[in-house]
Amino acid sequence: MGLCSSKKRMTTEITDEEVTAIRDVWRRAKTDNVGKKILQTLIEKRPKFAEYFGIQSESLDIRALNQSKEFHLQAHRIQNFLDTAVGSLGFCPISSVFDMAHRIGQIHFYRGVNFGADNWLVFKKVTVDQVTTGTTDSSKEKEDTNSNGTANGKVDTDASLIPIADINNVYSGENCLARLGWNKLMTVIVREMKRGFLEEAMRNCKEEDNNGLLSA
Repeated sequence: MGLCSSKKRMTTEITDEEVTAIRDVWRRAKTDNVGKKILQTLIEKRPKFAEYFGIQSESLDIRALNQSKEFHLQAHRIQNFLDTAVGSLGFCPISSVFDMAHRIGQIHFYRGVNFGADNWLVFKKVTVDQVTTGTTDSSKEKEDTNSNGTANGKVDTDASLIPIADINNVYSGENCLARLGWNKLMTVIVREMKRGFLEEAMRNCKEEDNNGLLSA
């Protein structure tokens, strides 16, 4: 489970309650193609993300993206990374998540993927939103469900018992705790990705300078 099997060590940055909430919403999200949702939303908001992830498609609408093997591969990688990060919480030091994110930042450098500061923020926000909203990507289900909370002609009694305000408010009840926890988790992940990228860039600059001095 997670990245290692060491004795439980909790991070001071994410509370026990937040870890539990993070896991709870993740169990739901990962069964609903959340990696695909994250990548699709990133591309919708910033088409440049398709280039960053090496996705070549004549069109960037969802139908065209669904025909792209690279789109599905990258969505799978996003979801697998988040699944591993969540699985490590509470069972490994938070540094294990840092190390993963740091390594991804290094890989981004060698692949020439240089996110601007605003793109890092978009990645963080989209991930938190998609994981914690709990919406489905099934268009058929949306079409079959009407405004009275019925699906295929049947009344959804569970949905009818939940106040509309609570369904729409991502900061209500347990979802608020999950969102706060995911925001903390993605903050450290993005921070370490950026650090990995920048450190690798600095190291390569120094190597180039040293090689230049030796050849002078």
